[in-house]
Formats: sequence, structure tokens, C-alpha cells
Amino acid sequence: MPLIALDLDGTLVDQASAARAWSAGFVDEWRLPAGEVDVVATALTARRPKGEVFSEIIGRLGLPTAADDVWLDYRSRMPSLVTVTDEDRIALTELRAAGWTLGIVTNGMLDNQEGKIRRTCLDSLVDGWVVSDDVGVRKPAPAIFEALASRLGCALEGWMIGDSLELDVAGGAAVGLRTAWLDDGSDPTGYRPDLVVDSVAAAARAILDGQPSATPR
Repeated sequence: MPLIALDLDGTLVDQASAARAWSAGFVDEWRLPAGEVDVVATALTARRPKGEVFSEIIGRLGLPTAADDVWLDYRSRMPSLVTVTDEDRIALTELRAAGWTLGIVTNGMLDNQEGKIRRTCLDSLVDGWVVSDDVGVRKPAPAIFEALASRLGCALEGWMIGDSLELDVAGGAAVGLRTAWLDDGSDPTGYRPDLVVDSVAAAARAILDGQPSATPR
């Protein structure tokens, strides 16, 4: 059956809330001003390589620790902090029951991203996944989508569901996938997602119904 590729952070899992929870613990541990929780959490939700982000955070704050050590702590703790909604879990089950092949395509470090997938039991709800750290290429490069289709043994046709216009919508469209964008408030000018939705569950309903339930932008 055709493929539904899904982003992980900000799409299947609540990355923003998890990043804020980790940031609160980090600020408390180092006895930093309370306002740093927002600053650090915002930096961590930016779509950038986390190695760069942690180097900037530690350098700016002048903390007596290595950025790599803090990054490792973040990666080890995040799988226990992220959550998946019940509605999205049900939606994944319904999509697979309807015959769709489901795969997660995500940028990030293998230990962190696989930890999230397994800890939230998403591994039992999808057919497989690829992580940029493992395959050596990041979204929106076509090669990471091709790696997912190859790993799942299916054609690269179907849908890409994600919250990033640049990484998920543009990347998915470039390899011939239709795209469902989880509106995060970004300016969609220059991008043309096939669906604009507020959750994976909403995208699944539209796909299963065979007609858009949200207005394309």
C-alpha cells in the first residue's frame, strides 16, 4: 500500500512541552534566573542541529560544563518527557487498518529519536522509521525519504504529514508525496501543502475520508 510518512517532533510527539520541562530542570540545577526557562526552551525547539544549539547555550551562560555533556543529558531524558495524544494513537491504528504503510522520518540523533519512538510505544503503531543521524542525510533532502521507502519496502507515493513547511512540506512534495501541514503559525507563503490541519488525527480523518477536511493555503 502507499506510504504515509510522519514527522516526529512537533507532529507525533509534543516536543515543545518536553523541551520546556527539560529546560526547567536545567535552569533549576544551575540556579539560573527563572526567565532562562523560556529562552532555553525556545532555542531547543528551533529546527537546527542540537549540537549547535547547546554550544551556544553553554557559551552564552558561561557554565563550567561541556556542551556535549549537557546535550547527552538532554538526549537521555527527552524520551521520558515527550507524549503522544490518544487521538493520534487511534488515528495511526485506523490508518494501518485501512492498509496504509506508516513510517516516521525525522532529523536528530539516533539514541534520542529512537528513545522517543520506543518510550511512547510508537514503534508498535508504525511500520518503521529513519533517523537522519543513522542514514547520514537530513530532511528536506530527497535521500532521507527514499531511505524510508526502501526500509519499509514500499513505493515513495502517498502522504507526508509534518509541522515544518521547509522540511516536511517542501521535502515531501519534492519526492512526489502529497503533504499535510500541522499549522504552527508560520507564514506559508511560497509553500503549497495539500492540507492544513491541527493534528495527525485531523490529517488521518481527511485521508481516510478521501476529501480534505481543512482548507489548503
